[in-house]
Amino acid sequence: MADLIPAMEKALIDFSTGKVTQPVRQVIAVDPPGGFYGMMPALTPEGLGQKIVTFYPPNAEKDLPTHMATILLNDPQTGAPLAVMDGRLITEMRTAAVSAAATKLLAPKDAKMLAILGSGVQARSHVDALRLRRVSRGRSAPKQCRQKTQSEMQM
Repeated sequence: MADLIPAMEKALIDFSTGKVTQPVRQVIAVDPPGGFYGMMPALTPEGLGQKIVTFYPPNAEKDLPTHMATILLNDPQTGAPLAVMDGRLITEMRTAAVSAAATKLLAPKDAKMLAILGSGVQARSHVDALRLRRVSRGRSAPKQCRQKTQSEMQM
């Protein structure tokens, strides 16, 4: 995570300065069963790729992740496929690293605490990233979820 935060800072700068081509995400509804399929392509001087995300709330009842992702990476010079990756962990880490980059720039310098709301995978990933920037405490309900998350995060 310590190496990912500066990489995300660079990615944000590249996006803001027009070095990244990233069209608005396209999403289609998949109903039934009540899901969504999202496509997010991007081109940078270093890479070409697409993230495909599915969001299926009914999966929670089946003990399956509600969010899944696949990342496709291509050679920007030839279009040749380079990698197909499970994007769940990548998404968790990237989202938290971007939050840490934003916290570095936007939070008051004397801030000592940061609240993490929730207890899911994003909460855990954010604690991992933000503890590199700030001290954090988490609180979520119900109590059993909070206790499980706190023990996993060693808070």
